[in-house]
Amino acid sequence: MRKFFSIILTIALLASFTVMAGCAQESSPTPVEPEKKSFEGQTLNLYVAAGMKKPMDQIIKSFQDETGATVAVNYGPTGGLYAQIEQNQPCDLYYAADWIYIEKLEQAEKSEKSSKFLKDNIVLVVSKTGESKVTKMADLGNSGVTLAIADLQAPVGVYAKNSMVNLGLWDKVSPNIKAMPSTVNQVAIMVKEDQVDAGLIYSSVANGNELKTVEVIDEKYSGDIVFGSAIIKGGQIKLAEAFADHAVKNVSVFEKYGWKAYE
Repeated sequence: MRKFFSIILTIALLASFTVMAGCAQESSPTPVEPEKKSFEGQTLNLYVAAGMKKPMDQIIKSFQDETGATVAVNYGPTGGLYAQIEQNQPCDLYYAADWIYIEKLEQAEKSEKSSKFLKDNIVLVVSKTGESKVTKMADLGNSGVTLAIADLQAPVGVYAKNSMVNLGLWDKVSPNIKAMPSTVNQVAIMVKEDQVDAGLIYSSVANGNELKTVEVIDEKYSGDIVFGSAIIKGGQIKLAEAFADHAVKNVSVFEKYGWKAYE
């Protein structure tokens, strides 16, 4: 009889262990694989006008975090970047500081899709030394004043010259131009480091570098300043479209630097 009860007890214990094991299995969470991001593992070749660097760096970071894509960015003068695209350097998406370069791509049938993105103004900024010398555009022609504008191959250099020509100041001011670097950021640095008294740059770049603006140039003198984008044929169209849409959705990042959304 005692042996019979021992057998029954053993069976009961085994049954309870089986039930407990089953419960433990049922309660164990099933491992869930992390959701793959929309463009994970893909790389966007992005060309961007140098003056857009500060806000664009923020857009690139948020896009990479959101999509899992890698953005290989090339900052430089608008004309120089255009020349690289002409030479068939790898580019999926191009941001230009002058709409004329987007039109050139369209004419060359290299643009899959283009969009006007931002508007800006030329402004007169002064250095610490220049504050006492320059308070308006007309002062740029005074003796002893030094000025920097971008090279005339850069859109900002063209807009700066247009402004002075249309204001009737070019002949008087041009002898005072000390330097014409290739990008607007280099002009800003020269003013910031007090290498020149004044510079003519984009309002957005002035804001980004915390430079003192003494005059905003009306578009009727400089010409309309439109920043645009082009998705390049033969590139990663869907990825480029996603980035361009992300930039438009976050245009407020650019507006903080002084651009206006193109409407």
